[in-house]
Amino acid sequence: MENKGEALISGDFVELIQAVEIFGFYLASIDMRQDSSVHEACVAELLKSAGIHSHYSELSEEEKCQLLLKELEEDPRILSATHVEKSELLEKELAIFKAARKLKDKLGDDVIRQTIISHATSVSDMLELAILLKEVGLVDKERARVQIVPLFETIEDLDHSEETMREYLSLPLAKKWIASRNNYQEIMLGYSDSNKDGGYLSSCWTLYKAQQQLTAIGDEFGVKVTFFHGRGGTVGRGGGPTYEAITSQPLKSIKDRIRLTEQGEVIGNKYGNKDAAYYNLEMLVSAAINRMITQKKSDTNTSNRYEAIMDQVVDRSYDIYRDLVFGNDHFYDYFFESSPIKAISSFNIGSRPAARKTITEIGGLRAIPWVFSWSQSRVMFPGWYGVGSSFKEFIDKNPENIAILRDMYQNWPFFQSLLSNVDMVLSKSNMNIAFEYAKLCEDEEVKAIYETILNEWQVTKEVILAIEGYDELLAENPYLKASLDYRMPYFNILNYIQLELIKRQRRGELSSDQEN
Repeated sequence: MENKGEALISGDFVELIQAVEIFGFYLASIDMRQDSSVHEACVAELLKSAGIHSHYSELSEEEKCQLLLKELEEDPRILSATHVEKSELLEKELAIFKAARKLKDKLGDDVIRQTIISHATSVSDMLELAILLKEVGLVDKERARVQIVPLFETIEDLDHSEETMREYLSLPLAKKWIASRNNYQEIMLGYSDSNKDGGYLSSCWTLYKAQQQLTAIGDEFGVKVTFFHGRGGTVGRGGGPTYEAITSQPLKSIKDRIRLTEQGEVIGNKYGNKDAAYYNLEMLVSAAINRMITQKKSDTNTSNRYEAIMDQVVDRSYDIYRDLVFGNDHFYDYFFESSPIKAISSFNIGSRPAARKTITEIGGLRAIPWVFSWSQSRVMFPGWYGVGSSFKEFIDKNPENIAILRDMYQNWPFFQSLLSNVDMVLSKSNMNIAFEYAKLCEDEEVKAIYETILNEWQVTKEVILAIEGYDELLAENPYLKASLDYRMPYFNILNYIQLELIKRQRRGELSSDQEN
């Protein structure tokens, strides 16, 4: 503008400047995130090099917390002395936190507000991160310049999240840190890994109960709990219609804030143009406001009865899912032979590798390639397996139970959203094409896994339709049904092309250029 070039910067550029002046980093802040095991390894190295403890990782949880609290509360010293040789891992992690400190000093605290602990399982996981933040001056005895956010991912960790957070919130040090963050405590919930760990039904219900319990804990300690929903684009990763997902959350779980992830694979569809962006943002905001202002008291007796039924059904669903995925010796081979997972693992896409370590078991596989592979083979396994048989067993115990489930579907937003998502996933699956992928398995015992999956698919479809009271899937969503009817023939052709390429690759008939 000093050079009389106003015309060159008018329009979008001026609007960008105005947006930055108004909003700052509010909608553009950066999160830091690292696995709890990395934090533990770094802290163990610091404690050993400082001569405090040589075998930190071997301590009990209680002993770890006592040691860490002593360092945080009583000793202002920095453990990472410059003259001490550090491992590459520790150097890298400290460099990240030092860079964060510089950014916050230069641009303000809002540039980085949270640091997330993946696979958080205990209070020591949060205190270990605090030790590393203390090393660079982002945490002291009185305040925290970034929020320490635990990410509870597995079914077990979600089940124990209430106990973990109760212990953490009881710490005087944690109370000061939270008070310095305007009395907010953010907690991230993992949808993808909990689904892979226990199946769709178990994941949904465990997440629902965890929110109820953590909200109550926050109220008890006078802390405003904000949930950060780590949802993916597909139902198997916590996806589905945004409005229904938010309005079906537990009562009082959304105070005045909500966070959720928008995965890369859906950003283009949701925010690729102004009309789509306005629509999806409107849906998100209206759903959050709806849930915030309609915190009505539910019928306690009805609510307790519904939840007791879900506890019973979910326990059975968890067992059914785990028996196949982790209990069947042939399942690992079936998954790797009947899906394009090996090709997907070699793709140079996404932010992380297909597995945390070498893939030797299902548990080591990341959730994204897990869900992606089942989608490619048209089974959509993570979005429905274990749902049908668990509900069927409940119905078979008493003929009147179907009426109870129908009542739950009509009157409970959570249950309605859950079944609607299963309905949608079943509609997108194609078990005939899935059988063609199953034929890729050479061993007959491995191939027989398909029959187990097919039987559960059929039972799930029958149960869903019986509860919903319809004769066909997607009866409540004719627009989506029409869209799928139009698109599926094209997808089907792509599946058959992929099948042929997989066969040629396994026979060694593809050149290196063709494989790439």
